[in-house]
Amino acid sequence: MTVKAIGSVQLWVTIGALTLAPLFFGSVDRVWVSVWTVVLSFGTICGVAAAPLSAGQRRVLLVLSLIAAAYVLVAVIQVIPGLLSGLDDPIWLRTKDLLGLDVAPRISSRAEIPPIAIGHFLLAVTSLLCGFFVGTSRRKTDKLIIAARYSILLYAIYGLAALALTPDLLLWAPKVAYRGSLTATFVNHNTAATFIGAGMILCSCAAFLTLQSLQWSSLRVLLLTPANEAVAFELVLRASAALICLFALLLTGSRGGLICSSLGLLVALGLMVPHQFRARSWVVAGSIIAALTVTFAWLSGTGRIGSQGAFDVGRWAVYEISLEVIRQRPLLGAGLGTFADLFPSLRTTDFESWGVWDFAHSTILEIAFEMGIPLALAFVLAALASVLVLARAALRSVDRRRSSFAALAGIAVLTYLHATIDFSLQIPGYAIVFGILLGCGLAQATAEHRIKSPTLAVEPALR
Repeated sequence: MTVKAIGSVQLWVTIGALTLAPLFFGSVDRVWVSVWTVVLSFGTICGVAAAPLSAGQRRVLLVLSLIAAAYVLVAVIQVIPGLLSGLDDPIWLRTKDLLGLDVAPRISSRAEIPPIAIGHFLLAVTSLLCGFFVGTSRRKTDKLIIAARYSILLYAIYGLAALALTPDLLLWAPKVAYRGSLTATFVNHNTAATFIGAGMILCSCAAFLTLQSLQWSSLRVLLLTPANEAVAFELVLRASAALICLFALLLTGSRGGLICSSLGLLVALGLMVPHQFRARSWVVAGSIIAALTVTFAWLSGTGRIGSQGAFDVGRWAVYEISLEVIRQRPLLGAGLGTFADLFPSLRTTDFESWGVWDFAHSTILEIAFEMGIPLALAFVLAALASVLVLARAALRSVDRRRSSFAALAGIAVLTYLHATIDFSLQIPGYAIVFGILLGCGLAQATAEHRIKSPTLAVEPALR
């Protein structure tokens, strides 16, 4: 196969994973984790063989590789018996005393790394790399963004239809949880809200780009200019797509998803504001304050936020327990994949929330719980850096590239904010989509492109 053919295979493998990973209950089953790990690993190998990298892209890959290597190193150190005796989990000594078993102590409360945790790590790495290698080509990046926009819109439409026609079913299975809420193909309505919120941002940025391309100085000129007819039609379609996603997002009933999606959308549209309006800092600051005020005023009376508030008591209790464990084991954590094992023993009698808590409902807090504060801090810094890289690329770009970078920056803000209060990034069906989009955006943002003249290019309808 030629390099071009390998690159095409890598592109379609990546698009296939992006569009199909959310389909089967968010791919939470171990079988689907294994399937997507194999598919994305194949896509990564093809990307290595076909994608030329610039100096900036190599630096980004180096940083990602160092973080991944640190994660693997900590996970291995945690399960090596007797490596750092001062940090060993006391559970091993209690096991020896109670059962008389001669077990070697280790830092982790598990004797080995759980296979599902390994699978989630591999999915995160390979999805980022697959998206990154697609992002080395501007043409492939455009195709990937279009595929993401269309696929999320279709999932939102399916979610609306399923809620109206089969409210007691999740695909073909009985819907056990979140009845009355739109979940699309996901089990959890919060993950569905984050996923659909990402689609809302993509469609809104596309609509805003079309709006900017309209040539008009008055309403009469706008209506009478023949060149505006096709653009106006595109604007209607794109705005309708954004409204469909917004309607679906509201019907999920997810408070965190709605708040974080709104903030991500504000960031994305703010990055698309023409340069002449960014000149005066006081105008920018005033606009941001006004937008945030209007957003929070609207959100405060919307759905569950208006009736139940923004947060629940049970989640705060979980955070308090998790912080206590982090305080006791700040350096290397309690062991990769151990939260679900340890949390039942940490619940107190005054813990008000019922049910199984297999996630900390805060991805970054769970990382600190399992892997220690230094590694969690590295993830936070990497997340902030990725948003800055995408935002800077949006501010320096024009036409469709600005729209893509702004949308990806908004999706990154949405995802990172939601990951602080929930576990959408720990669901493979969304983690794969976000990883591919983030990797693609980072590669494009660090590619060596010449800035073209600031003319607004217009895509075909809904592209």
